[in-house]
Amino acid sequence: MGALAATSAAPRQAAAQWWCFWCGGESGGGGTTGGGGTPTCFLRGTRIRTIDGYRPIEELAVGDRVAARFAGTAPIKFIESFTLARSGPRREWLGHCRPVTVRQGALGEGMPGRDLCLTAAHAVYVGGFLMPIGQLVNGTSIVLERADGHDTLDFFHIELERHDVLDAEGAPCESRIAPFAETCAPMLSFGGGRGELRSRLRSAAALVVDRRHPIDLIRDGLEERGLALARAA
Repeated sequence: MGALAATSAAPRQAAAQWWCFWCGGESGGGGTTGGGGTPTCFLRGTRIRTIDGYRPIEELAVGDRVAARFAGTAPIKFIESFTLARSGPRREWLGHCRPVTVRQGALGEGMPGRDLCLTAAHAVYVGGFLMPIGQLVNGTSIVLERADGHDTLDFFHIELERHDVLDAEGAPCESRIAPFAETCAPMLSFGGGRGELRSRLRSAAALVVDRRHPIDLIRDGLEERGLALARAA
């Protein structure tokens, strides 16, 4: 496993489909997660910026034009929903579909403007790179969502003609990527537990010799911001 992995779109998409099926997502509003869904999804109620302002994702439809970082604006090519259910003997949220909450301001000023819930594999755009939000969980500003009192959660994803970055509650989040398509920006991943351990070691050694990779700098910067937000609360 590499300490820093820039993944291609095709392998990432194949893995995403498998994981979404494994997570037990059910069709909801026009699709089956086992066949075409991916875990790059937004929770019901998330507001997406369109040419008419922010609108709840469940109110959007094919053809609606949304703000896109690289295209400017783009029409929705495909929109799909699925229902995520707790699973396992402890009734937990599992896998790449598990929900992660990005708290207000976690990614920067006004990013997001209010708390945002994404599936763990959903990448956010930070520092010129895309990185799965589940790999940025820090326990303060980016946390695993408990969703107490809910056994199911409804998620939606949006696909454009080309992979791009959407504005979700003010936060830059990727659109769904079609099979074999190119990502709109380089994708960073720890590549597994060993890669994340190496990253932590590089960060710990940075006080002596700073050899951190971009992925380490992004994670460290967001953790520092999370701590600052917690102290200011």
